[in-house]
Amino acid sequence: MKKIFLMAIAAAFTLASCDGQLDSSNYTEANTGNFPASAADLNAELAALYGVMNQFSIDPLQTPWFVSHIMSDDANGAGGTGDVESHAIGHLMANKESLLDNAWHCTFVGIARANAIIYAVDAFDWTGQETTRNQLLGEAYFMRGLFYLWGTQFWGNIPAYWASAAPNPCPQQDAETVIFPHILADFVSAANLMTHGYTTRGDGHATKGAAEGYLARAYMFYEGFYKKKGELATATLEDVELPDQEGVTGALTKAQVVSYLEDAINNGGYSLVDDFRRLWQYTNELSAPDYPFVADLAAAKKYWAGNDNPEEMFQVQYVNLGNWVTGAAIGMGFCNQVALYSGLRCDDNGAGVSNGTAASIPFGQGWGQGTINANLWDDWPDSDPRKKATILDAPAELGEGTGFVFTTTCSEDAGYYNKKWITVTCARSTFDTNTDAYTWWGVYRKEKVGVANNNGNSFQGDHFNDIILLRLADVMLMHSELTGTATQMNKVQARAGVAQTGYSWANIKNERRWELAGEGIRFNDLRRWSGKDGGESCEAAKALQRQEGSRVNYTGRWTTMHHAASSWAKRYAATNGFLQIPPAQISITNDEEVLKQNAGWGADVADANMSGTPVY
Repeated sequence: MKKIFLMAIAAAFTLASCDGQLDSSNYTEANTGNFPASAADLNAELAALYGVMNQFSIDPLQTPWFVSHIMSDDANGAGGTGDVESHAIGHLMANKESLLDNAWHCTFVGIARANAIIYAVDAFDWTGQETTRNQLLGEAYFMRGLFYLWGTQFWGNIPAYWASAAPNPCPQQDAETVIFPHILADFVSAANLMTHGYTTRGDGHATKGAAEGYLARAYMFYEGFYKKKGELATATLEDVELPDQEGVTGALTKAQVVSYLEDAINNGGYSLVDDFRRLWQYTNELSAPDYPFVADLAAAKKYWAGNDNPEEMFQVQYVNLGNWVTGAAIGMGFCNQVALYSGLRCDDNGAGVSNGTAASIPFGQGWGQGTINANLWDDWPDSDPRKKATILDAPAELGEGTGFVFTTTCSEDAGYYNKKWITVTCARSTFDTNTDAYTWWGVYRKEKVGVANNNGNSFQGDHFNDIILLRLADVMLMHSELTGTATQMNKVQARAGVAQTGYSWANIKNERRWELAGEGIRFNDLRRWSGKDGGESCEAAKALQRQEGSRVNYTGRWTTMHHAASSWAKRYAATNGFLQIPPAQISITNDEEVLKQNAGWGADVADANMSGTPVY
């Protein structure tokens, strides 16, 4: 189990409140009222910067990881018949103007906090502490690059600035020509300033290896989506001119990106976990003994590798500070709400049989959102052990009518659930009360840690598994995709226990789909493999369109899925996969020269807005 540095967490919780709640404020403006007074204060600023990821986590349907998962062809919005938000996201539509308000808010709070550190660091004397100074600055550059990457992948051209405070007004910048070179520069700076081994693995801080991995992720999206280079291993890629800043020397080349990946793989201190299943919390020591699928692991006492496992390179971490207190700064952002949202659909089947009881151990009840699309199950060869390690075929594994039922409220539910994120229980869980030990985490804390259930609701609040944003297997696959070599891909395949293949673009795309399924990576992979303005015939549009006619259960009866207004292909072609900029932000500026709505999202676009959930 990971150790929690309470001082840093407390600082993040305290400083989070200074930004207020999203209303009519323009969150591209930085608040420098609490400018650090000493070098030591920068550590609190850095903790608050990481705390923005917990602010994102308040609502999973506004997080880059869960939203990107639902938008992909491998997931359905699902949930209940009244869950318009998840359905709208899954259909590339919007259901209300405030749908992404918190995501916009958090993006620019994060950017402002990163800028505050970057432009304050040299106001203090670091004599004899140069390595500490460089690490802190590198982490700030990393986080600024990350928030701009998330912002541009969500919305494309966004307001952007690289100074201690934003100009007023802060105009929209072109993502391709202006923002992405800055993103790449931030990750280069971070990689060059930080030192391998400086931070303790699993302490929640960015590392040199994480910066190198994210540099490749951003570079590949830039070259694939914006430059439309297709297969990157064989494409001619021009050098990318980067802005001048500390840690950046000259233009960025493909060879440099590859060398950064190789450094992360060889020198970052990371390694593949020996068994793919041990990456996911259902193999924990309390649940595994009662889960036949991992009986071999339990017999060998080889349990979950944990939140600080050697394959994790960057993650969102959670601690027992979640609460529903009115006006709380972060509230439930301190527990992994994605686990709750990904749990077996709550409610019953009309005959009194409910999901998430003792009969479904080790998988617990939740909102049933982000379920796996049937096409992923059908496309994935049964010979690949990762298929059943990733996807819960709930009727088959748990027993239809006993351990699992299709409820009277379910929608877009094919019975396939994401094991990587789902709620997990154990045999010692209690199911008659949500305030006691409902999840395995609740039992663990009660019996082994002695820490009370802080939020008073184990069902909704006892979820502390990391959201893994980057792991070594992803970095290894990016190396194979950039170089056109199979060495790193073969290592990933060998760990999975599948036949090793030679490099081809088709092979590496399939390998990324199987290895990283359900982790929020797929949607942007499809976008970069398609290129901007690919239309309805591009790979992303065609993959998304395959959701039409896929089998789903709706309120207890089997039917087929269809788009709520037009088609997935049309919505993707119209938007390029970009989301609606919050209309409130458009209204605040009231000037298209400063902020303009994205294509496909205007008030006059007939298929952009979902007035009610789809009825199948």
